Amino acid sequence: MNEKLYELCKKNEIDLSEKQLEQFQIFYDYMIEMNQVMNLTSITEEDEVILKHFYDSMSIVKYFDFKPGEYVIDVGTGAGFPGIPLAILLPKVQFTLMDSLNKRIIFLQDVVKKCGLKNVECIHSRAEELAKNEKYREKYDVCVSRAVANLSVLLEYCIPFIKKGGMFISYKSISSEEELSDSKNAQNKLCCKLKKNISFELPNTDIRRNFLLFEKFDNTSSKYPRNNGIPRKKPL
Repeated sequence: MNEKLYELCKKNEIDLSEKQLEQFQIFYDYMIEMNQVMNLTSITEEDEVILKHFYDSMSIVKYFDFKPGEYVIDVGTGAGFPGIPLAILLPKVQFTLMDSLNKRIIFLQDVVKKCGLKNVECIHSRAEELAKNEKYREKYDVCVSRAVANLSVLLEYCIPFIKKGGMFISYKSISSEEELSDSKNAQNKLCCKLKKNISFELPNTDIRRNFLLFEKFDNTSSKYPRNNGIPRKKPL
């Protein structure tokens, strides 16, 4: 796997060291092993994992500059995407991986230990609850999320974690102008605005991906996020 991942990243101007390639191999092997007893991913074939999980997670670095010492939170990280690949790639950036399912967090804590990652914290929580905790609210420079949800819902979950002047990066499989238009009210209420809409194709495929980058221009009202379940039932 290492050679395939190295060549794919090198061709697309992402540099990986031998240590990082080893960490990706450990992550892959353990994910495939644990996927037999818990639902982590439907993508298991090596080439597909390399492209659709590892490279897809890391590809944001071609369009956005993460700075050493910054704090990044991955909301709804699932099996660790994009958080673990980014943490491997960016060892000088601090990552918090949050998910509402405890067994996934236990899996990720094992991944962190096995890969020797010193820059990752894994937290079992719902976004609606953790964002009300002063230790985490408006403490992050960047929030990333590859979670599948309506954009207005994602904004309500994610923006409260970010400092004024920080950035939320939403990984989307497609860019929907209608979804963006429908999120205008959420953007206004949460004090953020769309800065960039980046569209690209995964290498050697016709699979389209999008990054939506939102900048937070002011502090978010303490009323957001609303209590458990409400953001999904009644999007802003």
